[in-house]
Amino acid sequence: YIACTQWYLYIRYTCWRFGRTIKMEQLQVERHFTGPPPNYCQPKEVGIFSLTSKGFFNDGRNLKYYIEPRDKERVRFDLNKGYPEKLVSWKGEGGDLDHILKWIREAKRTDPNILSGVDFVTMRGHLTKVTCSPYDRSDEWRKLAVSKFKGKWYVSQVRDDWEEDLKMTHWGHKFEQYLTADTPGGTPDTDGVIDLNDGFYTVVKSRLNTHSLLFSAEVDGRVTGSTKACYVEMKTNRTLQNPKQQANFYKYKLRSCWAQSYLVGVPEIVFGFRDDGGVVKKVKRFRTDEIPGQVTQYDHSWSKDVCMNFCDRFLTYVKRCATKDDPNVVYLFQREGQRVRCTESGNPRDKFLPAWYTSAV
Repeated sequence: YIACTQWYLYIRYTCWRFGRTIKMEQLQVERHFTGPPPNYCQPKEVGIFSLTSKGFFNDGRNLKYYIEPRDKERVRFDLNKGYPEKLVSWKGEGGDLDHILKWIREAKRTDPNILSGVDFVTMRGHLTKVTCSPYDRSDEWRKLAVSKFKGKWYVSQVRDDWEEDLKMTHWGHKFEQYLTADTPGGTPDTDGVIDLNDGFYTVVKSRLNTHSLLFSAEVDGRVTGSTKACYVEMKTNRTLQNPKQQANFYKYKLRSCWAQSYLVGVPEIVFGFRDDGGVVKKVKRFRTDEIPGQVTQYDHSWSKDVCMNFCDRFLTYVKRCATKDDPNVVYLFQREGQRVRCTESGNPRDKFLPAWYTSAV
């Protein structure tokens, strides 16, 4: 009896200490939401920043320029070149929102109203994950953490341990190295070091239905000759050798790539098609706005409207759940099967808004 009582009290303490379920209807993840698509405003760039091994820099020092291959049908890019001796691993310091929070802190010095009218502050990657949810497996969802502070909802990701395939990561960055230069019309330096801490980011404002968004996104390069900030994404994929691989490419790979590019307003995605040994033989460009129409030939495996409708509904759900305006309060959003459940965390490790930010804004 004593042992059972102690176990009961322990369970009660754990529920109180590490979180409680919000008494609210759970959000259903559906693939066949037939409502009209929500309006998504063209993202507007409001800032840029760079990351290096030395930290955050409020400038474009890591901006690269896209260099088109002379013959995209016949290239030979060895993605193994320089691996592993010229690969600098990611340090993984700080929270995932720290960089955009530093940008906001700097931006407020010249524009005190930079957050005026903004509902959500986040990273492009988190929005991409939510947008693709109706078609992703539930085990692909890691918990999202949300805190409301001064009327804004900050969307982060719960820290956990995960292993990165360094070789595949190197392949992706090496492909970018073959197709970019430090100056417009320059020559790519394929002998240089690949530092996973380096990155160039755009900061954009947009609106999805009634939700005003401010978020950052890492971009791979800028197209030269453009009168505005016209960026391009670069991806690699195994060479498509049969109709089934072609269908899977459009059903799965292009879905996430489309969402990633569409949300930030990147008009084109450049793919390098490689063999199993990591040698790219062909380069092909895809127009972001044409991808949803192209996928219809594969039994309408996914729909742009369904994706954007779910993202809209998820943001509405966040507003309904995360009501306490307190940076110390963290709400966790976890997908469980075909539902998303919200809990209020009691674990101080989940807190992600740093004091240096909350005291500055």
